[in-house]
This record gives sequence, structure tokens and C-alpha cells, in this order.
Amino acid sequence: MPESKVKLGVAMLSLANEPIRAGIETAREAESLGYSCLWLPEVSGPDALVALGALTAHTRSIELATGVVPIQIRTPAVLGTAFLTLNELSEGRAIAGLGVSSPIIVERWHGASYRKPLTAMRECVEIMRQLFRDGRVKFDGAVYKAELRLRMPILQKRAPRIYLAALNPPMLRLAGEVADGVLLNYSPAEAVAKQVAVVREAAKAAGRNADDLDYAVFARMCVTDEAEAARLAFKRELATYAFVESYQKMFASIGMEREMAEVRRMWHAGQRDQAPTAISDASADKLGSFGTADRARDFIARFRAAGITHPVVFPVGPTRTNQRDFLNTMRALAGA
Repeated sequence: MPESKVKLGVAMLSLANEPIRAGIETAREAESLGYSCLWLPEVSGPDALVALGALTAHTRSIELATGVVPIQIRTPAVLGTAFLTLNELSEGRAIAGLGVSSPIIVERWHGASYRKPLTAMRECVEIMRQLFRDGRVKFDGAVYKAELRLRMPILQKRAPRIYLAALNPPMLRLAGEVADGVLLNYSPAEAVAKQVAVVREAAKAAGRNADDLDYAVFARMCVTDEAEAARLAFKRELATYAFVESYQKMFASIGMEREMAEVRRMWHAGQRDQAPTAISDASADKLGSFGTADRARDFIARFRAAGITHPVVFPVGPTRTNQRDFLNTMRALAGA
């Protein structure tokens, strides 16, 4: 994937924080600024695939990625047909960003099964690949079963690309074995090189060219004159991940185990508003950039130096200045 070497994405959080139709203008601006990919997260709305489908009519060249959708709340066949539809509408610009989410979101929010997440991801990708390649699938696995023949014309020569959201070695290895790219999250630049190495080694062991994969990371940042307020807003967001097992393992691997344990202790003690303060400024500044545009650009440069081919600008900030900070950050990082 040669073009991946110069990629710069942007996470379109504005589509979740403003009227959806207003977000179309933000997407158009991102394309005009030279961003190569729009990433739309899906948590509790909007529906990422529906929103990206709307954007196909308002953009021309920028790639359209889910960043990410949980695989368990749609069947693999539904995911496959949805991304094929998005790819046809966008004339080959679709990226299927897939993740296994967490038991809270999958089971409590959606009533789906979180059984064998790594196996489920492997099988989901295989089912989607069969649909992309052959227009039909016949699969009987440990988690999923599917037998389907598509009844839709597929005109695009380039199939949707599949990226796996990965934090820890098992999913990183799977990304290297079966995906077109990997998407890292909450990883400091100094930890990224090891994560990228795991993916590359797995790709080589599977007989693949590791240089063909795209290595992406969500780079959280806020270009602002109110750096302290932005940092605190980031800590509040980060603290919510202290309760997710897969993130707990990753945070432990980068030296944040005690801080996250203290977040959980304070939360359970009824100190929810104070719990984010257990995260030090030093840790927050490892995981994000708050302040000047030069600081943010240096943050991006450190990711590229660590082996990232596709940094994704992920604007964060206080709710009261959300839209202003998003636009300031997106505009300041264009071309980074």
C-alpha cells in the first residue's frame, strides 16, 4: 500500500457532537485541507456506516473509515455487505475499521455475546474477505456461521480495506496475519515501535509483505490557548478506560498501572469527579498533546519516527469549546 506512507487522517468526532448535516461541511473542509482519510467512531451514535454513506455524496477523494465498529453488534455478513455498499457508493474509498469493543458495550448495551473475541475477529475477517473476493460465503466456525450469496453488482476493482483496532500482542499479531492495516489507540510514541514490530513480525511469519500494511494511530491533541483545560478534559476521557480489561493490560505495559488502579479506587469510593486527577500530567502528555500547533506537529512527527504510516488527528478538549477546538486542531495539523 504505497500511498500509506504519506497518509494523515482525522477522527470526525464533530459528527457526534453537532447536527449530522452540519458535520458534512467539516468533512468537506478536511478533504480540502488535504487529509487522506476520515475516521468516524461509533459508540452510542451516530451510526458510522450510515453517516459515512451520506458523506460519499459530499466528498470526492478522501477515504472513509469506521474508527471503529464493534464486530459483535452486526453479523459478519451484514458488515461485509455494508462495507461493500459503502465502497460502491464511494468508488473504492471504504475502510472497515473493526474492533472487539468491551463486554459493557457489547453485552450490556446491545445484548450481544462477547464470546471468544480474538476468534470472533479472525472469523469475522474471513467471512468478510470471502464476500469481498467471491461475492459469496460459506463458513462454519467456532463463533460464526454464514452461508450467503450476494445479489448486488460489484463494480469496484479495489475491495474495502480491513483495519483491526489492536492494543495487546494477540490482536496485534492477528492484524499482521489477516488485515490491511492496524489502528492503535492511547499508545505513546515510545511504545508504538514495539507494537508495530509485533504486527510486522506476524505479517512476515504469515508470508506477507509487512510494508504493504498501513500502521495507524489515534493521536489525541488539542491546539488551544487553554492547555490545562484541554488536558483535564482528556484525563476525564482517559479515566473511563481504566475499567476495560484490554486497556488495563496495555496501560500496565506503558507504566500506568498504579495510576489507573487509583482511578478505579477513587471511582468506587464515590470520588468520581476527582478520579481523573489520579492520572498525572506527565502521563497525559505522553498520550496526548495540548497547547501549541508546533507541539502537536512534533507529536505527530514522533509517531511517524516510531513506524506509524497513518497518524489520525483525534481532537479532544472541553465540551464548552468542543467545536472551536476541533476546527482549530484540524486546521493547524493539516499537512503534518
